[in-house]
Amino acid sequence: MLGAIIGDIAGTKYEYQEFLDSRKGIVNLERRRSILDKEHVPLISEKGFVSDDSILTIAVTEAIIYHADYGEILKKYGKKYGNKPLERKGFFKNAFSPVFIKWANQETTETGNSQGNGAAMRVSPVAYLFDDLERVKLEAKKTAIPSHNSEQAIKGAQCLASTIFLARQKKEKDKIKQYVVENFGYNLKYSLEELQKNNIFEGSCEVTVPQAIFVFLEADGFEDSIRKAISIGGDTDTIACMVGSISEAYYGIPKDLREQALSILPEELKNVLLEGYRLKRKNKQRSTYNLELSDR
Repeated sequence: MLGAIIGDIAGTKYEYQEFLDSRKGIVNLERRRSILDKEHVPLISEKGFVSDDSILTIAVTEAIIYHADYGEILKKYGKKYGNKPLERKGFFKNAFSPVFIKWANQETTETGNSQGNGAAMRVSPVAYLFDDLERVKLEAKKTAIPSHNSEQAIKGAQCLASTIFLARQKKEKDKIKQYVVENFGYNLKYSLEELQKNNIFEGSCEVTVPQAIFVFLEADGFEDSIRKAISIGGDTDTIACMVGSISEAYYGIPKDLREQALSILPEELKNVLLEGYRLKRKNKQRSTYNLELSDR
């Protein structure tokens, strides 16, 4: 969960310029690759901040903690944080997409049918707070439906949640890749170098979810995965958010990055996140206890 937020914070610095460049048909390869310079370029800079990726990840966490309706909590967060200008230079006017804000503000229970990666960027709490793969896929679908009730968005949310869950189980990367390809049909045959040279800004699940999983498979550590995610450009904060959510499960998070991110996260959001981790620990203890009983 925090891994998703770290990816978001690290990627927001680059997202808007990537958006503008893509509209002009420009790829700034030097800027993309500069993030790979760990010695001279900090992963989290003073320009990094939490966007809708982090905020809605926290929303899903809250819904799970309190057994609340996903749609109601997503709307609550959308109204609270989405109806005011961001007022940040070099970024969009609002941290949320206009389509999501419109959905959040409607008084009806009608679902949105977006195919965007907003369904996948917020799904990580499901994979951390439920301990059965089939339940994870079911809950992932439930988190997507309110605003992203389309086949591609639901598929993207379920795939990413499943990947995170398998990473939590420390499955071998080849096994994770095989599961994704066989169960979701995504093509993971990318080249990191070619993505760096040619990737454009695209916000659909169909494009960005397999890219994020590919980057995780290519990386050799948590920070390396976030840097490589940003290096392919495009929708940098959301791709890095998705990669971070998988990599946290597989590698854990370095202490310095954890502390940096928590210092940036607004207190009210941090409190919900920490409550989510407390629930995760309780679930683990309960699972261990039940296992011990079954072994007697």
